[in-house]
Formats: sequence, C-alpha cells, structure tokens
Amino acid sequence: MKPSIKEIVVVEGKTDTIKLQSLFDVDTIETNGSYLSRETIVLIQKAANNRGVILFLDPDGPGEAIRRKLENNLITYKQAFINKADITDKKKIGVAEADSRTIVNAFQNLVTFHKPKDSIGWDEYLQHDWNKAKRKIVADYFKISESTNKRLFKRLNMMGIDNKTLKQIISSYKVH
Repeated sequence: MKPSIKEIVVVEGKTDTIKLQSLFDVDTIETNGSYLSRETIVLIQKAANNRGVILFLDPDGPGEAIRRKLENNLITYKQAFINKADITDKKKIGVAEADSRTIVNAFQNLVTFHKPKDSIGWDEYLQHDWNKAKRKIVADYFKISESTNKRLFKRLNMMGIDNKTLKQIISSYKVH
C-alpha cells in the first residue's frame, strides 16, 4: 500500500503527476507549464484553504517562477524541494526526472511557509555578510532550493526563522 498525502500537491505537468502517483496516494493540481492562469491560482488557493497544498515544482527557472507567483498568492502552504544535483537526467531538470528516493526524501523534509510579519529584518539579515556559500549552507540546512539573497530573506521570514537561529546555523559551519 502506497503512503497517502492528505494535501493537494501542485506540480507543473502530467508526467509529474504520474511520477507522484506511482509513489503515493495523492491528488495533484497541474499548472501546465510556466503560464499560471488566474483560474488555476484561484483553484490552488481554494485547495490551500480546504485541504492544504504542497508546492512541488521543478528546480529550474520556470519552476522557480511558478513558485514565486504562488508564494505571493498563498498564505499558508508547504513546499517540497529537490536539488538539481539529485536529478540523473541532465537533459531536463524536473520532478518527473528525479528518482523515487529523491522524491520520497523531498516529502519527508517538507517545509511549512506562512505569510507573517517579518521574523528577521533586512538590516539584521545583511549583517551576516552573505555570499553564495552561506546561502547554500542555509538552503541545505532547511532543505530548500538555493536562491538569491532577496528570495532567501523572504523564505526565512515565511518560515519564521529569527536572527538568533540564523546565527546558530551559520556559525555551526566554517564559512569564509
């Protein structure tokens, strides 16, 4: 018997749905590529309010664009992330190309996001003297995709991470 996922999982296309349904008892909403219609956004918002949603999108440019658009239109949701490096098919980097172990791992490490008031201010965030290596450490720690400073700042706030916690995470690694 396959594990069941109670939330509705938002994916980009039919091949993603097929892949997930081979591993889980799951319902999905397909965005049908990077164009996200107002109708689809409203459907995802209703799903988030009724059953909850998990965003599980490709770790590429179009997938991140869909993720950003949905982040701006949802209040509470979960996200599952896969790392580009974990995808064996280098021609296309997507959910459908990830192996089963990688997908199961992504769902075992779901991250919940809320749109609260800021838990860390921009000035506090900038005091960490950010570089790509530090952003990668934080992204890996929380099992989220690597991103720009602005995007990481926004995600940390949506997860409710405060400056003290962020300092502890960064100081536990030797970063230069």
